[in-house]
Amino acid sequence: MKKRKKLFAVVIIALLLIDYFKLAYTSSHDVEEFPIPREAHLVKTTVGEGYITEKYKWFIASEAGNIPPWYQVSIWLWGRRKGETMGADQAYKKGSREVNLSTFDNESYLSE
Repeated sequence: MKKRKKLFAVVIIALLLIDYFKLAYTSSHDVEEFPIPREAHLVKTTVGEGYITEKYKWFIASEAGNIPPWYQVSIWLWGRRKGETMGADQAYKKGSREVNLSTFDNESYLSE
């Protein structure tokens, strides 16, 4: 009986964590299927020939620390895989599409 209770507790905790990682983020306004933390606020969208850039104000973003591990897990759960890193820029790939996430103190940029 104790094994069943432990297994049930582990399953419930796993489901709650997965729900958190799915519900604490929303899809980007213009960059399809890229998770954005709900507490990040869109400041500006720039659309040019062949590119889209979104600027977000996000109090957790940091140039030195990049993005928190729980955000990395969420990006992975949304189907994006890490690509090249160059300074504050981190590439994420899904299929043939690549998105760059750049973080600075209290702001982040998402470009496709």
